[in-house]
Amino acid sequence: MNERLKGTLARLFAGRGVIVWVGIVVLLAVSSSEVITLLQDGLAGSPEISVQGSLVGLGLCIILALGLRWTAAALGLFIAVAFFFLANGAMFFWTIVAFMAFSALAATSSARSIRAAYLTLCAAWAVQFAFQAHGDAVLLIAVVPLAAMAYVVTRSIYLLREKNAFALRQMQTVEEQTRLAVDRERKNIARDLHDIVAHDITVVAMQSKAAKFANDGQKALEALDIIAKLSTETLHDLRLMLNVLRADGTMADPLSRSNDKPAATTVYALQGAELFVQRLKDANFKVSSTTDEKISELPRSAQTAIYRVMQEGTTNVIKHGALGAKCTFRLTVVGAEAVLEITNQIENSGKKASGLPEGGTGLIGMGDRMRAFGGKFATDSKNGVWRLRASIPF
Repeated sequence: MNERLKGTLARLFAGRGVIVWVGIVVLLAVSSSEVITLLQDGLAGSPEISVQGSLVGLGLCIILALGLRWTAAALGLFIAVAFFFLANGAMFFWTIVAFMAFSALAATSSARSIRAAYLTLCAAWAVQFAFQAHGDAVLLIAVVPLAAMAYVVTRSIYLLREKNAFALRQMQTVEEQTRLAVDRERKNIARDLHDIVAHDITVVAMQSKAAKFANDGQKALEALDIIAKLSTETLHDLRLMLNVLRADGTMADPLSRSNDKPAATTVYALQGAELFVQRLKDANFKVSSTTDEKISELPRSAQTAIYRVMQEGTTNVIKHGALGAKCTFRLTVVGAEAVLEITNQIENSGKKASGLPEGGTGLIGMGDRMRAFGGKFATDSKNGVWRLRASIPF
């Protein structure tokens, strides 16, 4: 209840509300003596100025209150009252207070046409007053400057408030854009970390099992060698990614000067194709590969997207493919598209390889990467063959 009351009071007394209520209070104060006289002596026994002052004062208060919601209507009614009832010096104090209050109210209007019409009609009233008031026309020396001062001061304050409100909206917009950018970057980082870690850990797990169950000591050593090299590459990629995230760059990896492997921050599609084909071969898959040199003409960002899809696709083959089975790996230019196609045989049972990490974000991430470049992504399984196809406009 308190919060609702605070909100209502803030709306009533903020902006033009201050002008309206202060104007009403002053008009009531100016009219109070005339109202008291009218109540004491009655309508018939009161002087004409008391009757007129009471009625005009109360009428102006009502009209000013309308200005809280209908500014243009309130200004129009006031001008009408001014032409008919404030045409001489008999109601000098009402005239000064009313013109100051309504001029300030007009200054808060955002419509230039309303402000211009009000000022024009005020000028016309001043001309009429000068002719009709005769000797009282000298009172314009007080009315015009005070009304003009009320308009100028209020308009200046109103413009300043508008500028502050606009700056606040801009700050809120920037904050919202920054939040969205941070969220997008967080998702990108999470996706890259998934692509790097999920792929490499999967290969490490496979090679660890191969080493564990190998009857041949030489094959076990080869598997351990693959694990060692892959672990080094994974650590290198993660260090490079952390280096990008740190503004001071204090985690620079000295290996980056000599290591030419595709990394988290600098990746090339052709190098990635060569790397992942070799990893499939290391995992005992029979790989048939085709690559097109034109792929190197793609922008770096597009090559990075394809690289990550190749990485995740290779992970899926190692995780779910039939061990020792055939698979194809093609990275070519078809018409106006760069197309990646990976196929592999899967276990007839449809079960995933035991002991390997599972997740559901890989396919989603691959699809997101392709769609971000206006490309396409699709997977299907038919006759025991899993097919992944991704494309980007060339």
